[in-house]
Amino acid sequence: MKNVMKFGLALAMIFSVAVVRANEGFSVTSKEGMGKVISFTINETNSVHVSIYNADGSVIFDETTKGKDGKISRTYDLNAFPDGTYFLETETGAKVARRTITLTGKSAKVDETAVAEIVKPVVTNKNGLVSVNIANTNNAPVQIKMYDEANNELYSETLKGANVAKKFNINRAGAKNFTLVMTYNNKTFVETIAAR
Repeated sequence: MKNVMKFGLALAMIFSVAVVRANEGFSVTSKEGMGKVISFTINETNSVHVSIYNADGSVIFDETTKGKDGKISRTYDLNAFPDGTYFLETETGAKVARRTITLTGKSAKVDETAVAEIVKPVVTNKNGLVSVNIANTNNAPVQIKMYDEANNELYSETLKGANVAKKFNINRAGAKNFTLVMTYNNKTFVETIAAR
């Protein structure tokens, strides 16, 4: 009986799985004994943009993938990559998250916590009253710019605070389309708004 338990424990160690979980139903898995292979699952979304960066910040893999019924699962074989540090970045409709991948020998390890996690801005347009809301958890400076369809800058301001909110009345501007450019935490988000 002890030999069976030891064998079972040895198998469990060989095929152990390290799982990382975040609030939005995101999990990343690196499987020991399977080589440099990682998998991830994201719940509550039908689309995710996935990028893998090397330590220099160069994109070495990039794709947008779709899922069904609010769930996306993908597996990546990184055996062709040399040993080193890489970053897995996932972008859903609500959030951008970056996690560290360490490739050593014949294994891949994904860190439990995200290196960076940015909640995307929420932009709404109700009858020409445009609201921008940004959950800015690190209190980083938030730059907001607005351009008209001829690329004329109509507004530019840098704001600070844990929650940044700004409203614009585009009914009086006279243009048909507007572009909002919001930059914070080393990311830029662009949203095009049609006047009503």
